[in-house]
Amino acid sequence: MQRNKIIDIAKGIGIMLVVYTHTKCYAHDAIYIFIMPLFFALSGYFFNEGRTIKDNIKNKFNSLIKPYIFYFILVQCLFILVHKFFYQDVYFAWGMFTKPFWAVGPMWFFWGLFFTSVFFTLIAKIFKKTYLIILFSIIFSIGGYLLSIYKIHIPLYIDSALSMTVFYAFGYMLRKFNVVEKLNTKTSIIVGVSSLVIYSLGVVFQIVNNTKPNEVPQNYPLFLLAAMGVIMIFLIVCRYIMRFKFLSNLLSFYGKESLIIFVFHFFTFYVYYLLFGADKENLTYLQGFLITIFALILSMIIGLLQKKYLPIPNLKEMYKYLKEALKSSQK
Repeated sequence: MQRNKIIDIAKGIGIMLVVYTHTKCYAHDAIYIFIMPLFFALSGYFFNEGRTIKDNIKNKFNSLIKPYIFYFILVQCLFILVHKFFYQDVYFAWGMFTKPFWAVGPMWFFWGLFFTSVFFTLIAKIFKKTYLIILFSIIFSIGGYLLSIYKIHIPLYIDSALSMTVFYAFGYMLRKFNVVEKLNTKTSIIVGVSSLVIYSLGVVFQIVNNTKPNEVPQNYPLFLLAAMGVIMIFLIVCRYIMRFKFLSNLLSFYGKESLIIFVFHFFTFYVYYLLFGADKENLTYLQGFLITIFALILSMIIGLLQKKYLPIPNLKEMYKYLKEALKSSQK
């Protein structure tokens, strides 16, 4: 599907906020309200109605789980090598593959987005009618909310995936009805101000959303409205940013490469801690800002080098090659 620059800009701003919030500095709770719902909505924006259920799931497996396996191994190796270089003790546990933490912690998103896309694919293909798609997406998300309330956790972040289904559907509906494109200046102001008021209420009432462990706010309706409101503000602002060529190009570039920043930024945090002796548990606001800039630059450098010199292998081709090599060695 053709790239949408507004969405790329939104991803660019979003990934910068993700990196900043992971420093645990100023206002990270307020950003948590909407930041992961934003990325699920932006993914839903590109849901392909033309594919079958099988093709959609296969596509998401190839674009999410295969890269997850590759990046999990790569980042873990880098993490261990860097710590050994600084004579720091570090260990590896295979349990991290299904429940990532430390340098690979943010990569839980691959699992969550994969299962959310599977849930929404089933909903969209089985029920087809718009009102039923919306209804069952809400039902799935309420299921995730109830799991959160009763502290029931399902492996591979399936509970988090359920909670995010409504946002994936929200993104899909935005594209289906061309909502952003249809907003004129007057309507954009009304929607933007209304959304900002609702989001402010979420902040005032201390709505805290932590998507990874599926900690959904108990004031569920306010959380949904606040998060969706900020997503709308994001898209309205990003459409306005399109007028500024340099800024829009910079942000859309980061948006296009948001995956590699997402993958490598936690690793770059540890590089920063080791280089500068920072106390990750007691960072100042200035340190949080400096680490964010450091991570955005170094993650991009590492990611672009990886894409050029160590691209994600084609597992099917590797399997064929190894199979043929094994056969020839037995002759």
